[in-house]
Amino acid sequence: MFEPSFLAYEHILFIHQQEIKIAGGEPSIRDKEGIKACVDAPKASFGGDYLNDIFGMAATYITSITTRHPFVDGNKRTALASCLTFLQLNGYQVEETHDLELADLVLDFVTKKISRDQVIDHLRRASIRR
Repeated sequence: MFEPSFLAYEHILFIHQQEIKIAGGEPSIRDKEGIKACVDAPKASFGGDYLNDIFGMAATYITSITTRHPFVDGNKRTALASCLTFLQLNGYQVEETHDLELADLVLDFVTKKISRDQVIDHLRRASIRR
């Protein structure tokens, strides 16, 4: 069985700190338990098998962090950076066809213009194996 490398609680916190340092915002955490839930969400399994493939797992970082909103600021940035970091750890690189394509993807999900399945499809199409 394929065993992906997942992000830990400390990784999500580090990513959030870096996003706040780069782009600004309030660095406070709103919900520590929510962050822990976001760390566990991509690992969902049943009967020893993961419920999602690698792209579904990656999308789960976006969907869980943006939905739970565990940080005061930087949730969307942290969600996207966590997704991309997870994919990179597992041998994939996501290529954008235009500037801010991935940021737009997250915004489209948050504003319900696209579904989780569409996020997964986009990540699958835009990813290349390294």
